[in-house]
Amino acid sequence: MDAKIQESWRAAQRLEKQLQVSVADSRADQHEINRQLMEYRALCDAVIFLHFDYAQDRNIELRLWDTHGKVNSYYRKQLSQFRNGAGKRRVVEQRKLMKNYLEFIKASQRYYRNYIHKLASHFGGISEVDAIARRFSTAAPTNGEVAVLSGDLRQQILSSCHQSLIRLGDLSRYRETESVTKERNWGPAIGYYDLAGAIRPSSGASHNQLAVIALADGNHLRSTYHLYRALAVTEPHPTAKGNLEIGFKKIIAAHEKGELMNDDAQKDHSNSTKALLGWFMLLHAQCYKGLDFIGHEELENEVVSQLVIELKERSLEGILQKIVLVNIAAEYFASIRLQSQPESLALKQAYLYFLRLNVKTMFTLLQVLQAELECFAIDADSDLETAAKRSEKITAVARRVLPGLRQYSSWLICTSSLLVAQFGDTTLDVQIKELWKTYANTLTLIAATISASHPPAIEYLLEEDEDTLGFKPFDKDQLQRRYQNQETGTPKPKFHAVNVKRQHPNVEMLGRICDFLTDGALLALNESIPIELLEGTTTFAYREEGMPSELMASPEGRHATISSTNIDREDISLAKEASANAPKSIINDEVSLSASASASAKLVMNEMVDNIVGSEVTNDSESHDYYASPIRAPPTPPSYSFDESPVKAGGNDTSYGIFGTLTIQGFLNDSNYNTPHQPSPQRTLGPLLPSIYNTVFAPTADEVSSRPSTAKGLSPNRLSLQPQANEYFVQSSVSSMHAPSSMFPNHTPQFVVGNGYGTHQDIN
Repeated sequence: MDAKIQESWRAAQRLEKQLQVSVADSRADQHEINRQLMEYRALCDAVIFLHFDYAQDRNIELRLWDTHGKVNSYYRKQLSQFRNGAGKRRVVEQRKLMKNYLEFIKASQRYYRNYIHKLASHFGGISEVDAIARRFSTAAPTNGEVAVLSGDLRQQILSSCHQSLIRLGDLSRYRETESVTKERNWGPAIGYYDLAGAIRPSSGASHNQLAVIALADGNHLRSTYHLYRALAVTEPHPTAKGNLEIGFKKIIAAHEKGELMNDDAQKDHSNSTKALLGWFMLLHAQCYKGLDFIGHEELENEVVSQLVIELKERSLEGILQKIVLVNIAAEYFASIRLQSQPESLALKQAYLYFLRLNVKTMFTLLQVLQAELECFAIDADSDLETAAKRSEKITAVARRVLPGLRQYSSWLICTSSLLVAQFGDTTLDVQIKELWKTYANTLTLIAATISASHPPAIEYLLEEDEDTLGFKPFDKDQLQRRYQNQETGTPKPKFHAVNVKRQHPNVEMLGRICDFLTDGALLALNESIPIELLEGTTTFAYREEGMPSELMASPEGRHATISSTNIDREDISLAKEASANAPKSIINDEVSLSASASASAKLVMNEMVDNIVGSEVTNDSESHDYYASPIRAPPTPPSYSFDESPVKAGGNDTSYGIFGTLTIQGFLNDSNYNTPHQPSPQRTLGPLLPSIYNTVFAPTADEVSSRPSTAKGLSPNRLSLQPQANEYFVQSSVSSMHAPSSMFPNHTPQFVVGNGYGTHQDIN
């Protein structure tokens, strides 16, 4: 080993000890601390670029960042003395201290930006690092020589760049946290975290840090979304699970006090939207425990019904996307928890709760889209010109729903083997059956309205595709066409990337529709799935055991029965009345549409089956496992196992693996799930959940007369939900497994934020 490298590292270690002594002394010279840190950075930097492997073996990057964390903690402790009492009057001292602190932050940010630029110029040839370096400097990042990098070294460099971006975000967040201004500017920190997530979507670090910012803003939906995203990746963040449970405990505690966590800090949200988000977060907090609670069904119905109203009345500006992904990620993480404790009835119940919520939410969104399509199909003229423009006349409500339904379409592909099983829970089984029926009807309606002769080719990632990069529940071969170019197999660029010409929004919507139809065609080819595409038509039919598919495709076989999510809107009821007077069904291939539109739709479907589905099924010998023979034994629930998980799939396995050592056979044969669900014993009633009709969210008389109703059969005071005193059942560590209440200590819980990739600290 080069003596220069060893001497530099020994000098760095001496400085590290000096810094530790300095920050432990509250009277230390702050200028001297900043000087020592600058010298320490230079020595560590020299070792890293003299011998990268030597630095990696000794965790020099991590030790350098830990030292930054200690210096930051020193300054925060000093600044806290000026917030209360006599300290507020020492204005001059506070300004001097704040100036030194900002010098520390700015110098640290300059170092890490230069560090990324040096990574690009020293090694070269890594496009992701080069692109980040160009953002920080106008100078060319490479020196003209591109090093030949091994696969392991390339990953180490990418990881180093990713960690540096997280640390840059942390430094920006530290600055805003200590800022004396009323309005905090989280923009730079969010920008760094987003860049980190883009360069390494398989890591949950950026999402965990984004959750901290969301919590500081009082946005509980965004915080929960990012925490679940930090868990639903190949490299989950170690503190995300504890942070999620702390957040849920706070929601339960607020409910027990008769309050609702409704994101009051989000001033741009309407009162009804805030109420929806409050109910949604309470539902997730309760379901996470996996225990029966009073008012579960009423709360669930209110959430999905209010969601329908919000979708029809206003644009939710990304809220629907987060709701859908939170639901899917919650089901995924419930399966991960169940792997660790397969004997836990509470964890099994939690998984079923989230599965049921996903089934009901997708069913509801399908109903919303179906109603929009029915209104459009009935009102449309049959002349050729109007039919040719149908793809351009997607309603505003349909545009809001399609991206979320596209996510649920991918979820359906991933969980289809599980959904065909019988759970022994009569309610859930009926809801799944109605989901398949509504899904088939919606596919038929969509196919009947397509007027393009060829599906559009979207060669870049749409917004919802970019949002799910690295999303473990969608890490399936059948979904790679969303993220990769089918011809070249290369990743699709992002819609905002340089040299990407984005297509018209109408074309993108048509692309989403065709993708939705492709998913349906894939499922229809699987004989174990109870839907099929009738030969020679564009009609998807539900196949019920003992009943011909043609009969189920008739209008009489299309009525949904999940009353809690029925849609009562005046224009929809008028559309249905008009449909009854029209010649037979608009869904059947004999519908009285123009011949050209019908032929065009059939052409699109045939091309989808032949070019996309056909090539995947008939020409790929490895696809036989996915399109296996009809299932005779219940399938296994999705394993959703992380790469580092010690659990191995095997035995009674399908495309979804097993719950650790617990197979779906054991999961479904458990006596608690082979009998109808029994209500829990009556418990001591706590405070009521505030109903929208008893709060400031209550609509006026004009609003009541103009807005659509929610779930059928629910009175204005329909929500009378009682909280439970039970603590969370799931344990976060081995030491707490024997005491459920030890999950959350009696003191006020602290939200733990990963201090980059180094030590952790508690923040409020």
